[in-house]
Amino acid sequence: MKINQYTNKTLIGDNTRIPSNFFHLDEDGISLVAYHVKFNEDFYGLEAGTIARDIIKKKNGRWTYEDRTTRLKRGDKLYYWIHVVYDGLGYNLVDQQYDVNESWPLIFCLLDFYNYDGTIINGGNIPCATPAQTQIFKTTEEQTICRGQMIFEETFDFLNTNRWTDYEFVVYMNNNDNVEVKDGSLHIRPTFTNDKYGDNYIKNGNLTLERCTAENTLDCKRHGSGWNILPPIISGRLNTNTGTFKFELNSLAAIVITLESTTEYKETSVLYFDIIVAQSNGNPFLKLRDGSDMSGHVLLGGAHATKIKLPIEDNRLNLPKKIATDLWSDNYHVYDLKWEKGKITIMVDGEQYGEQTVPTLHDTPVYINIGLVVGGRTTFPDGSVSDKYSKPWGNVEAKALYHFHSAADSWQPTWTNSDTGLHVDYIKVWAV
Repeated sequence: MKINQYTNKTLIGDNTRIPSNFFHLDEDGISLVAYHVKFNEDFYGLEAGTIARDIIKKKNGRWTYEDRTTRLKRGDKLYYWIHVVYDGLGYNLVDQQYDVNESWPLIFCLLDFYNYDGTIINGGNIPCATPAQTQIFKTTEEQTICRGQMIFEETFDFLNTNRWTDYEFVVYMNNNDNVEVKDGSLHIRPTFTNDKYGDNYIKNGNLTLERCTAENTLDCKRHGSGWNILPPIISGRLNTNTGTFKFELNSLAAIVITLESTTEYKETSVLYFDIIVAQSNGNPFLKLRDGSDMSGHVLLGGAHATKIKLPIEDNRLNLPKKIATDLWSDNYHVYDLKWEKGKITIMVDGEQYGEQTVPTLHDTPVYINIGLVVGGRTTFPDGSVSDKYSKPWGNVEAKALYHFHSAADSWQPTWTNSDTGLHVDYIKVWAV
């Protein structure tokens, strides 16, 4: 381990450089630099550390102490303070800490540990101070990581297409009208299909999606005819491949953010499982048939199961909920989901509002799914009332999409905000 004055936080395994910006340690007048370091134990005063060394001369222009015997593990915490004698007077930099979990904000960047000759220690297989339950599947190989290690970070400074590539009444497209990064946030907004392709396009047009990701040809190519219209709304949805993890994100407006299973579902499959990190409807007023509130004042999340065969049923209404005085779309919020083996904990703005025991069926690799949906066969139960009008379609009827579009005069005026949509500020994932 090497300790010196260094301007950037750089962790390179057994060779760890701890930053000290408090002094310009190369200026004349410095006669002594003392380093005090403890491992996984904090200081409670200006006491000597496990490492306590007084350095009285520079080495290669730096005030440096090297310890080639200490072996660090991912998850270790280094606590340190520094004493400098300058022009005969003593100065202290106290209460410093460095986590051996820190890494660069790249997709699934797992930090490697290096020997002094530049080779990776043990092929990068360095033991953890506390191994994580989380598993990462970058390709087909499972990778073990350490608890508390950040394994994913997205701040949406730009749309990284190398990272991001239902039964709702929308077609998802990847274009700037519906998906863009602006002012450091991801923006997903809905638009009308006819506005893009012309009047009556949804009634008699041919829709072919480029780079279609669906396995069913009907989802990639479709022709509008009679009541069997094309999806009247274009929206955006992004997803990426990940593993099981702790998940935290910040978003705005009508939201559906899930962890989708990578398990292949066959014709004989009965249930589909996913985990909802955060969902809130965009309706300021929405009552179910029994009078319960499912408007934009209600946030829900947790382990979600859907019966695939018609009639479609799911447990969405039984998931943990939190009701707010203001609409969840009025402000940014931090949505936090912690997924441990057999248990899911849901939080918002640091406050827990739900906990679930989940079966092993949920213990499968998943990917992050961010989308803005409109209508659908599962999100809005039959008999729902939005403000003064009833939901105009039935979830199991053949003409559901047609009836939804025919009632546009009722729901289109509610899109009053020119920036109606979903805004995501950042996404971060830690191992648990």
